[in-house]
Amino acid sequence: MKIVKQIQESKKIEDLKIITLDTFQDYRGEIWTVYSKEFADVNFVADKITISRFGVLRGFHGDSHTAKLITCVSGQMQLAVVDLRENSQTYGSVETFIISDNEPKVVFVPAGCANAHLSLSDKCVFYYKWSKPYGGSHNQTTIVWNDPELGVKWAIENPILSERDRAAKPHQGIYL
Repeated sequence: MKIVKQIQESKKIEDLKIITLDTFQDYRGEIWTVYSKEFADVNFVADKITISRFGVLRGFHGDSHTAKLITCVSGQMQLAVVDLRENSQTYGSVETFIISDNEPKVVFVPAGCANAHLSLSDKCVFYYKWSKPYGGSHNQTTIVWNDPELGVKWAIENPILSERDRAAKPHQGIYL
């Protein structure tokens, strides 16, 4: 078993990578690798998990210094990433993905980008690695999930949101 089937560079967001994982399956179940240095040579310092029910949307959240490696270890989700780096040629660009435990992928999100995810299954387990310790929501930028300029076509029209995400602002003029 190889670890990776394919590593693709995003055509929409500079430095964003999409890693399609190789899996091994037999009568006992399956195995796949969530992280390898060949994905991204970053010193990750924390692993986090969020568990959401169907229709929960978390984000867009991000900061200028934290890179993330994101996957869905159980269920299915829609992931969206927006580039908020001031000097990036792809500032304001968005890329979306459907990620599930049936078709494992890992997305490397560079520092300066914000990400959001929407649970598309009864239970979605979102797993991500952080390159810097979490400094609290007050040290992150929060962008409104349905910013019309970003044009994300979410799979659900009325997701379940936190107060933080309901109070978020459009991305225009926000740089990380």
